Amino acid sequence: MNTKLAKLTTNTTTSDVETIAAVIGGDDEQFATLVRRHNQTLFRACRAVLHDDADAEDAVQAAWLSVYRALASFRGDASFRTWATRIAVNEASSRLRGRRRLSLVPLEDSMSSTGDPERAAFDGELGRLLERKIDALPDGMRAVLVLRDVIELDTAETAACLDIGPEAVRVRLHRARHALAESLSDTLAENVWRFDGDRCARVLGRVMAAIRAPNPGP
Repeated sequence: MNTKLAKLTTNTTTSDVETIAAVIGGDDEQFATLVRRHNQTLFRACRAVLHDDADAEDAVQAAWLSVYRALASFRGDASFRTWATRIAVNEASSRLRGRRRLSLVPLEDSMSSTGDPERAAFDGELGRLLERKIDALPDGMRAVLVLRDVIELDTAETAACLDIGPEAVRVRLHRARHALAESLSDTLAENVWRFDGDRCARVLGRVMAAIRAPNPGP
């Protein structure tokens, strides 16, 4: 096996701990494996704190540089993902304090495309609806919801990232889920499977045409 193929194989099969050891041992190229593996998690965490894709991207870049510089201090008390996410959240929070803006959650890619234009349009609308509803949650509830339900950290990991207790995580998550469900329920009741506009007019036209026919059928 050639050197490049061997390195690629290693990148896709080694654990975070093994990859970190390789980086600390002098193979800086292996750091790309960690970035590719956890980039989406860190972006989502930063995007949950910041209100802008570009700002979140800048925060992620800065966070990865901080992760690289501090890599030798990683002791494995928590998973690398949790450790790196906490660094990203701290970076994003620092930037947020600097500009005093509210936060949002990333759900842009939470809906996969099926190749069906109508389905893709529906998924896009649903994703935007979720973004708006999650954005309306209070800051603390929103951050917990993103870390637990979007990034899928456990309670202890979320508590570590946000510097709050596990019980606070559970309480905020329960309240966030309840508030989100209630908000979505109200909106969906008004908007799901609407039958108006062109669709309503089309059926109305057909019904009236049938009624006006000399011998209207059933």
